[in-house]
Amino acid sequence: MKTTSRWIRALVCLVLALTLCATAVAPAMAVGQSSTLATSGGTYYVNCSGLNLRSGASMGNNIIGVLGRGTKVTYSSSKNGWWYVSTPKGYGYVDKQYLAPSTQSSSGTYYVTATTLNIRSKPNTGSSIVGHLSHGSSVSVTKLNGDWGQISSGGWVALRYLSKSSQGKVTIKSGSTYRVKASALNVRASASTSGGKLDIISRNTSVYVQKTSGGWAYVRYTKSGKTKYGWVSSSYLG
Repeated sequence: MKTTSRWIRALVCLVLALTLCATAVAPAMAVGQSSTLATSGGTYYVNCSGLNLRSGASMGNNIIGVLGRGTKVTYSSSKNGWWYVSTPKGYGYVDKQYLAPSTQSSSGTYYVTATTLNIRSKPNTGSSIVGHLSHGSSVSVTKLNGDWGQISSGGWVALRYLSKSSQGKVTIKSGSTYRVKASALNVRASASTSGGKLDIISRNTSVYVQKTSGGWAYVRYTKSGKTKYGWVSSSYLG
């Protein structure tokens, strides 16, 4: 009997050890949960005529409501490519491809606001990078999918790094003052990327544009108490 008891105790200890080990190595994101740029509390709008609100994250779950175009929803979490959202009709799951963020509610022409924007094969940050777009580039968004927009080349870009054409492109004029939009902007000796680098100025630095040449601006600015001059890419001014 004592031998049997020892075997039982050993078996119980082994089961407990395996359980604790499995818990320790469990992944933070469930298998099948899509990677997304959305954050809890983010506001989105329905961009189709009628979006089904379901009880679970699949087409097989019950429809608990239908949301009309323009309905405001609040993102809570994601599962298997579906978003769990708060709506005027309560909480439920929706297909994120029929939602658009409040700042990007339609397809059309946009401008890149990031220094470099990755183009991805699918609308999530876990997919492969298939290209890049530089700051100020214009892109045609043909389809929306939650926080993502599909561009004319077929790839996907994060909408948060795009701005509508009416807002995204600033015309730089001589005799005006602007601020640097990039985190670090090179100041060069000539109006070209091959021009010698004279300095680096940081975001929000105030610069006075004395003249322009193509996509470049010859600016005057103050750094460390000294007045300095040089050429900068005008696409990083605003």
